[in-house]
Amino acid sequence: MLDDFLKRTFNAAAGLYHSARPRYPQELFEALIQASHLPPEAKLLEIGPGTGQATEALAKRGYSITAIELGSNLAQIAAEILKPYPLVEVINGAFEDVELPDDSFDLVYAATAFHWLKPDAQFAKPFRILKQRGHLAIIETRHVSDENGDEFFFASQPIYEKYTPDYDPGFRMPLLVNLQPFQVDSNLFELVLFKAFPMVVTYNAQQYSNLLNTYSAQAALEPDKREAFLQGIRELICRQFGDSIRHRFAMTLTMAGKR
Repeated sequence: MLDDFLKRTFNAAAGLYHSARPRYPQELFEALIQASHLPPEAKLLEIGPGTGQATEALAKRGYSITAIELGSNLAQIAAEILKPYPLVEVINGAFEDVELPDDSFDLVYAATAFHWLKPDAQFAKPFRILKQRGHLAIIETRHVSDENGDEFFFASQPIYEKYTPDYDPGFRMPLLVNLQPFQVDSNLFELVLFKAFPMVVTYNAQQYSNLLNTYSAQAALEPDKREAFLQGIRELICRQFGDSIRHRFAMTLTMAGKR
């Protein structure tokens, strides 16, 4: 399956993933803790921690965390980074396959990973392993319009059209106000909170190329085509934008309570 292949591409660039991906704001985790009423002794389960960016933010607060990561290279980096936190365990495996006890966790969460889960386990398994008053938190990294013309976005579209097979000429960056929560299974969960946390990151040509190289769509390209695509992006940023662009993200938090 294509999705199964794509979700495994991150592992090949694990070190780059850790250095290039934007971090989640601390305000997001404060909102998560408040909305889920997490006690200090709470037990957390993280789906797809990658190299541990979101894991560490909650580990610093003293929570007991079981983090399940599909990619062996990603899991190795995460385990090394999280060594100072004895209550954190990193398991290398697929969330769908790892045996977990029923009614055991106060919070199940995923940061930019939940959409990769197989549909039959996406909500059913979190529901099964959560305690009666447990919560599910879905964090997403969204690319949004700068609401000032999106000059770089439009300038880069010919490069995407030339090199990416699934190029959509009608795609536009969404406005911040139009972002919607992740659609949860209403038979199992009830929406508690949706909030977006906007942020702007400044990149030079190489930094932005590194970021793109961690995305599945680019990682899935043939090596020669991927390098030509990234070279085109780097040249555009240097030539037309003075080797500096400001990219707008919104980190979104969808919180749902177990019914």
